[in-house]
Amino acid sequence: MSISTGSICSHHSCSDSYLSSSSGMSSQPTPRAPKSITFVNTAEQAQQKFQVEHWRRELTNKINVYNGELNKFLDLFVPSGAPCPLSPPDERIAADFVPLKGKEVHHYDPLIAIFNRIVAGFPKAKRLSFCNTHSNEFPFPFSAFTGHHHKSKPDISVTFPGEKPPPKTEPTNWSPFCMVMEAKSTAQEDAFDTRAGILRTDAIVQLAISARNLMLAHGFLAAYTIGIYGDRIRIARFDHACAVVSKAFSIKTKEGLRFLQDFFWRFVHPTQGAVLGCDETVSKMTPDHCDWLRAALSDEATELLRGVDLREGRVVEVWSDDLEETEPARYILFKLIDVNARLFSRATMVWLSVEYDPEKIPHAPELRIVKEAWRQTVRTPESSFYERINKNVPLGRRTGLPNLVGGGDLGAREVALWNAAQNPPTRVLRPRQNTVAPRLHPHPMHQTFTWRLTGGDKERVRERSHMRFVVDTVGRPLSRFKSTKELVTAMRDAIIGHQSAMLRAGVLHRDVSSGNILIVDRPRRISPCTGVLHDFDYSSMTPNAPAPSQDPSNLDPPELSPLELAQKSADDEHKERTGTYYFMAIDLLDPMLNTALHTFLHDLESFFWVLLWIVLRHTTHNHPHGNAACETYFPFGDDSQAAAIKRGYLGGCSLQIANNEPLTMLLEKFGDMVARATVIEKPLIGQTRTPLTYASVLEIFNQVLAREDWPENDASIPYVPDKTRTTTLFPKDGQPQSVPARSLTKRPRDDEVGLQSGYSELTSDILDSRVAEVAEGSTKRRRTQGGSARQRSALGTSAASSRPVASGSTRTRSGSSKLAKSSGSKSKGSRSSRKGSGV
Repeated sequence: MSISTGSICSHHSCSDSYLSSSSGMSSQPTPRAPKSITFVNTAEQAQQKFQVEHWRRELTNKINVYNGELNKFLDLFVPSGAPCPLSPPDERIAADFVPLKGKEVHHYDPLIAIFNRIVAGFPKAKRLSFCNTHSNEFPFPFSAFTGHHHKSKPDISVTFPGEKPPPKTEPTNWSPFCMVMEAKSTAQEDAFDTRAGILRTDAIVQLAISARNLMLAHGFLAAYTIGIYGDRIRIARFDHACAVVSKAFSIKTKEGLRFLQDFFWRFVHPTQGAVLGCDETVSKMTPDHCDWLRAALSDEATELLRGVDLREGRVVEVWSDDLEETEPARYILFKLIDVNARLFSRATMVWLSVEYDPEKIPHAPELRIVKEAWRQTVRTPESSFYERINKNVPLGRRTGLPNLVGGGDLGAREVALWNAAQNPPTRVLRPRQNTVAPRLHPHPMHQTFTWRLTGGDKERVRERSHMRFVVDTVGRPLSRFKSTKELVTAMRDAIIGHQSAMLRAGVLHRDVSSGNILIVDRPRRISPCTGVLHDFDYSSMTPNAPAPSQDPSNLDPPELSPLELAQKSADDEHKERTGTYYFMAIDLLDPMLNTALHTFLHDLESFFWVLLWIVLRHTTHNHPHGNAACETYFPFGDDSQAAAIKRGYLGGCSLQIANNEPLTMLLEKFGDMVARATVIEKPLIGQTRTPLTYASVLEIFNQVLAREDWPENDASIPYVPDKTRTTTLFPKDGQPQSVPARSLTKRPRDDEVGLQSGYSELTSDILDSRVAEVAEGSTKRRRTQGGSARQRSALGTSAASSRPVASGSTRTRSGSSKLAKSSGSKSKGSRSSRKGSGV
């Protein structure tokens, strides 16, 4: 697989107005789009080569080579209000630089000497320093997540202007650096040269990873990197929508040296911030901020700051969507709770924070959650969903839902101010002088613009807008439950919250996942709860909120949801498919059912997969694969295989949690309900699906929570990925082949990049049997046009013989099991309906 650059031959002018409208809900399914992995499910997935493979997928069709004039590239993508006043560098400074094939390590210091000569005339406070860091290992910017990401080694790193290079004795981190360079020894290794029709993707991946890390470490809105190929140089600008790359130029020419000098000058003379790409609403934590925070947290400081590196924190401004607002709220973000590390994505960051007032130190300040994300401009802002919920779900009935405290869409706000300043009305909408500088900066920065500048206004649907808002509920991830009863209670409350949002506010979540349900540490006084459902940025809502009615606790949405009746949007085809991959409903995964609309039924099914995921990872159970069971049932990447494996689980796996009959009962009953609702793909005569309902799902949760035999102090067990598992690759012929995980550490050839990697399982025969099982069951269903329930329940029997059964269980072909009987959680033969589906 190669990365298509969508090479731009000429610049297309874009509209003077940057305001992108959000689309309403549509009756069409969201198209599928390739994405890199976001959850680390196996030890292999944390290895460098595995992540590089997914970076290749991440970069597909997101790299734009700008073939216009170099000066035009600077004007469009490296804007500055201060023209470079210096004389061009003497071309003799690069005369002795002779690139040699295979000697790139020996090029770094001569290149650094050239760059130092180029910036020698800069004011001291604006002068960049260049460091040879090819042997330094840079960890992921946030220490709590370093285990999920491999380290990187930028060849040359550039300090912030006016800063000296850090001592070599200090641990390497991203804080001193604002730009990186990657060098190859010859022009033939130019990663962006598309004349041969292929890209050398590894070199681009290196630049992209460094750009991502710079953006995360400093809160940059965009990051600049430089690729060096012999004496040829390209400048690349990355944001969260795409990358745009300049034409190559030579540093051995006067024109090339002048262009590079002009780039460096513009980079350190932005209209806002220390360097181009900075977010003016973000500042680093200072010692004064740290002292204020410790004093404010008082007695809780030791617990809340345990293991926290405050140097990774930041102070941010939170603006509402009200254009009349003149002063923002300020928050200290001191602990990162979650981060989506994908570059071209929402790039969601969730922080634990307190509101900051430098004039006073509050006593026991309220802890808040600050969330930042880059929404697709064709999607409704997440704050709009919270506003709809706040307006239509009374505070006293807001179980399982957070409250919006403040904030909004920074991108939409800046665009509105920018447009108003371009065409000033009688009253200028510019609350403060440095909010926007439209006559100096040609484009808003909190909303991406690179797609429009490279491809024209038709590409606006690919852009993203920066959001930052605050909610009141602080909690722990589900994976850190203190008891399994707390886990189940939190999930029950989240389902109630989902129901209230859907029925009272007309808001459908559409991304139920383990990361989007929190266990509440500090229940609020009004409508207290143990768990909340958050992260509504992939949600949808009806054009209008449902009319107020009686308590909806026993009601379910009508058979034809209002969400499905909304007018189709022309931008629907550009929306990425919603949902966290591992927890997506079977019907949404199955390629044969790609017309399936995302409804509340799919979200209810996702709650089951979240529960199973947490149980397999963080409890003691009797599955024969042990800690590899999660890898078995939750592969990544191939939709049809993922759907087939989920059907396989519903078709015959019985799981018992050690000394925990209530949780075992919940898994069995909830699994039975999901099976009856999903595994019957093509019903036989008289055989129908039984849809999930809020009432039926909440009933089984309430039943098990009412039991008095819950174990105590059975906190979550840390999950350690199995290091011995194998990975299944699926070539184009569709036949699975199993290879040891260690064999993937070898660098793949260009023609191997297209292999779909990342389908995690214990051994190949397990997955082979699942595939055969589904295929055989489907064939038998097609051949059978009736028969008794016993005959239908016998379908797929031979294929099911290889289906994994929990150790200690003696499941019979009729679907009964001694395990279920002993737990008291399953009626005899309740699994037979699953076999009737052919699974």
